[in-house]
Amino acid sequence: MQQLFALFLSWIMTFLSLFGFNLGGGTADPTPAPAPFTPEKGLVQTFSYGSADTQNLDLYLPSGKSSAGLLLFLHGGAWVSGDKESYTYEAKKWNRQGYATATMNYRFLGNGVLFSDQLADITAALNAIRQTADYNGVTLTKTVLVGESAGGHLALLYAYSKAAESPVRITAAISSSAPTDFTDPEFIRSSDVVQSVITNIGLDPNFVASALESGLAEAFLPMLRSISPAKLVTASTVPTLMAHGTDDTVVPYSNALRLDTALSSAGVRHDFVTFQNAGHALVGDAAAKLRFQTLTSQYIAGYLN
Repeated sequence: MQQLFALFLSWIMTFLSLFGFNLGGGTADPTPAPAPFTPEKGLVQTFSYGSADTQNLDLYLPSGKSSAGLLLFLHGGAWVSGDKESYTYEAKKWNRQGYATATMNYRFLGNGVLFSDQLADITAALNAIRQTADYNGVTLTKTVLVGESAGGHLALLYAYSKAAESPVRITAAISSSAPTDFTDPEFIRSSDVVQSVITNIGLDPNFVASALESGLAEAFLPMLRSISPAKLVTASTVPTLMAHGTDDTVVPYSNALRLDTALSSAGVRHDFVTFQNAGHALVGDAAAKLRFQTLTSQYIAGYLN
């Protein structure tokens, strides 16, 4: 049993470091604080909000308005890849309807960057967006965070755990195919991404999932819960729109069910759109796609106007 626990301890420390934890606390190589941000004139801008290469965003402010709601888009890519350009079309579309919109890049996990740093990037980006909007005569009254996959996870995690420090008041979150519960053994058993990580460090994913179920990982559950939106839900959690495919092999459908249950138990207003027989990309269910698009429009109109 001691050998088994030592093996699992070795795995869990590696897993946590790969997915953004430092058991010693803080970042291993923290990024220096950026110089004070200086806003510029212009309704459409691309600018850096920090000193890292990926700390940049595209901002679209509405023309002829003194106040507006903000849609902030966060791209997917397993927290280690992806680009803000994946949401450019959506940002421009909603901007034409009178909203302020922004699509942001953030630092990738690894080389000392943790989940906490990615959340700090959202705060820094929102602060820079608010200052720029103010400088251009647009007051941002509220914001809805939108993301897919890893970006959906960050949108939910920030909205659920960092709302009090957000430079712009968060009124709702919209996510698709997002990881929501890192304590879910099914996440270990069925996620291609997680299984690849575990297999590459020489362990059997089924063994790891069983260890979580049996309580062998009890000491690490507080850390796993701290990055699991489903474990952070309270009665004051913001309204949430979520979508997930039943055949997702990157993030299992069980993750979405866990968040749905948590939101229902806390009495939080939310909508859950299931894409039948769809994978991570949410294709193949036209009816669900239409419902999700309709609800997205309703959430944006209801929580930004």
